Amino acid sequence: MFGLFKKKKTIFEDQLNQLSELGIFMSADLKKELLLKEFSRNEYEEDPYNLLLFTLGGEVEVNGEFINVSEEIWYLDTECIEDHGDCARIIIRLENMTKLNLNNITDYVDIQNGTAWVSFEYMNELIRWEMKVDDDWLDMEIFKKFNELIKTEQSILKSEFSDESWLVYAPNMKISFGTVQRLLK
Repeated sequence: MFGLFKKKKTIFEDQLNQLSELGIFMSADLKKELLLKEFSRNEYEEDPYNLLLFTLGGEVEVNGEFINVSEEIWYLDTECIEDHGDCARIIIRLENMTKLNLNNITDYVDIQNGTAWVSFEYMNELIRWEMKVDDDWLDMEIFKKFNELIKTEQSILKSEFSDESWLVYAPNMKISFGTVQRLLK
């Protein structure tokens, strides 16, 4: 009876292939063996897609530099705002994922005084967003605001909070935030 709820085992390479069909690829400079250093083949196959998307959404150190494993997906720990540059880093990553052309990205973060904002230029317009300060937690409104900004690019933003992190997926100018199961539907 309990076998009905058991996850189906999916071969590691099949998971990679299915995700590539969805538009999620490893960065060109990286090899799949790098993923197998993070988790074993068996772990990826026992928990299909969850661990693989988690790993693809992360960063790896190559020659002393941190690079994104995939440019199409981002596993974001939302407890990430501590100082100047942190909100700007979020916007820069969203810019890279969506291929938008943003200029003069800057921010100000002062957690102790409860002040945070991010600003940038988009389509020759200066945009500045005030951010809610809640200790070192990211103000999730940044994603809704970003979606409003790119509606002119005919993008769609869906939100679904999952624990303390978000999966951000942005192939073909569509952004989706949510659980792995939602991405694979």
